[in-house]
Amino acid sequence: MKRRIQALSMVLVLSLIVSVFGNTAAFAAAATKITFPEETNAFQSMQLNAMYYGLEVDVSNPDVTLTAVSSDPSIVDIQEEKETSGSGNFYFDLAARKNGEATLTFTTSDGVSATKTITVEGTGEPTYTMTSDVTGDFSLNKGSSKIVKIHFENKDVDTYSFPIISAQTQDTIKSTLIDIDMDNNDYYYRLDAVGNVGQNDDLYIGAFGFIPNKLCTVSIIQNKDLHLDTTSEYICNTGDKYHFIAYTDSGINPEINVDNKNVSVTFVTTVYGGYEYEVEAMHPGTSLITATLNGETASFPVTVNQEDDFPIVNPITPSAVSLSQGDSYTYKVTAMGGGVPTIVPDTDGVVTVELEKKDGTDYYFHVTAVGQPSSQTNLSVMFPQSTYDDYRVDLGSITVKDGGTPAPKSDTNDNFTLKKGESYTFTVSNATDFHAGSSGVFKIEKVSTSGSETKYKITAVGTPGQSAGFYMSAPGYPAQKVCVVTVGAPAPKSDTNSDFTLKQGASYTFKISNATDFHAGSSGVFKIEKVGTSDSDTNYKITAIGAPGQSAGFYMAAPGYPTQKVCAVTVGAPASAPAPKSDTTSDFTLKQGASYTFRISNAADFHAGSSGVFKIEKISTTKSDTNYKITAIGAPGQSAGFYMSAPGYPTQKVCAVTVGAPDPVTIRSDTNSDFSLAKGASYQFQITAPGASSVSFTSGTGGVFQITFLRHTGDNFFYKITAIGKTGQQSGIYASVPGQAAKKLCVVTVK
Repeated sequence: MKRRIQALSMVLVLSLIVSVFGNTAAFAAAATKITFPEETNAFQSMQLNAMYYGLEVDVSNPDVTLTAVSSDPSIVDIQEEKETSGSGNFYFDLAARKNGEATLTFTTSDGVSATKTITVEGTGEPTYTMTSDVTGDFSLNKGSSKIVKIHFENKDVDTYSFPIISAQTQDTIKSTLIDIDMDNNDYYYRLDAVGNVGQNDDLYIGAFGFIPNKLCTVSIIQNKDLHLDTTSEYICNTGDKYHFIAYTDSGINPEINVDNKNVSVTFVTTVYGGYEYEVEAMHPGTSLITATLNGETASFPVTVNQEDDFPIVNPITPSAVSLSQGDSYTYKVTAMGGGVPTIVPDTDGVVTVELEKKDGTDYYFHVTAVGQPSSQTNLSVMFPQSTYDDYRVDLGSITVKDGGTPAPKSDTNDNFTLKKGESYTFTVSNATDFHAGSSGVFKIEKVSTSGSETKYKITAVGTPGQSAGFYMSAPGYPAQKVCVVTVGAPAPKSDTNSDFTLKQGASYTFKISNATDFHAGSSGVFKIEKVGTSDSDTNYKITAIGAPGQSAGFYMAAPGYPTQKVCAVTVGAPASAPAPKSDTTSDFTLKQGASYTFRISNAADFHAGSSGVFKIEKISTTKSDTNYKITAIGAPGQSAGFYMSAPGYPTQKVCAVTVGAPDPVTIRSDTNSDFSLAKGASYQFQITAPGASSVSFTSGTGGVFQITFLRHTGDNFFYKITAIGKTGQQSGIYASVPGQAAKKLCVVTVK
């Protein structure tokens, strides 16, 4: 069995040796062997587009490593599960990409090899239907999040599966399953922009056991104006309160929205540079708080614990600090949950504590030594507003020094941006050293010294987007971070930002400012020429060389900024071309499984705006008329717009068609009364659903009963439940057919 390790005690091992060799213990170094467990031996073929997880291959020598290659990765691709492999047991994931046969070769680090041949067969048709509310590429502000809804229905009751959405690397876009609505077959994933500005990643969607498909590309951007002081998940308990700030230079309150009622958000006051809001945790679960202003959005998730837990504290401070009387030290405490933290000394009269500022979940406390020389106190982080008001985290100690030098300080402590080539001067007091944490980003010059004050001029010499922390230190004090400075650059801009049409052979000139690149997203449609440059402005002339109806997006980029779309330009055709038209232009409903035929004239294309809802077939063409048959294959209630287009004309909406519900199926069960079932025992249900091709049979509470599909005979479906939960646990048993609400049959209790 996979991941099962069977061990023999040393006593048993020695007794076996004695039984075989008499009283003489014989040991010999055996050659490495590669073995396939029974399940791996039996595994011979895969269905096209399927995934197989955890193919086990064992080696006798736990000190060697094992690699695997496919003779044809285009047929079967193989990747090692590095997080689970090792110590003689190795696991591999297989992807069936094309019909055919491929040989897998496994080789140990000491040169031993073994092979296994896998055959890929079948049509590759998925056994599920899946739709997403994501319809195209999108961008996320750095640190922000987005909730994606996936509707998933498994058509094969014998195969367990569920939807998965993930980026190629979790270092750029992190995906987390946060909620499941089993009644409606909806799954909710949260996407977090954890990468850097300018990064992008492809997002893939699929189902467990199947090769995923690309859904879209996600780009991480930096808003020009709107940003939040909180840029990651905030975790708390029911009843906790948390304040966040939306920063903007517009002078207008952003619109704040919450996607559910797990938390509430209330405006508190106007602060310097923005607006302060209070979040109150109302119910367990995850919510997304989104701020919107002037076309920009910023967001962060809040998770309210199902069961109360201690606040999360990550103090980033030295364990012990010595201060002269009257001097101060700033502590940075990162905390979530429990309201606003505070620093509490265990001895009165040694220090005073003042909350200096808050930046997201970072709290900065100004602690000043006021006690007599040699006095000392221990400091703790506590949460007086929390139900855990006696919970404390040790922060270290402060000792009042006998005389000594005053603590270093700076006239600038807030992070800021400095354009490349510009300079800024810090006034630093009581410090013997001032330096940048990263080289090559800023040039530092000492320009003057007066008493205990020294002025340092920094000049931005790095690439826009680079940043460096600045630090100061003095004898008897730990090195202290002053602030972070980022090299800035003006944002690229264009004099033209609206989509337009350009006749074939005609030209148009863009004026692009502060950009190092201007290009078309599609080749062979437009010719681009740089026709003039003046300071930061560059003129680019585009000429339409493609076929009428072709289009291309135009993009500009500059260091420190993500690539930005300027507009889309379409190649126009002579006005004499006839306009496309349809014999049907009114919205209507089509029952699931039914078909309808459109007659479309003068159009080069006819398509649905949403995939997976309708099947489209071109059935005949006569001169300029083409007949397209659509068949409703989506779930009842789903809809899609239909569109037609022709060279020289914009894409035109024909109508919207909604999938109607099929005639309802009446479900009957041979068991409708509540009953009890002994742990480990099983019970069989007979479900009768006239005309239904499949029946969904589920337990309302996971982990209480195991459900097994037995057989399908005529209108009858047979399912077995086995009690696997704890005594006293119970669950409702439900049955449904596709497109209809689930029907509760009974409640079963484990006895």
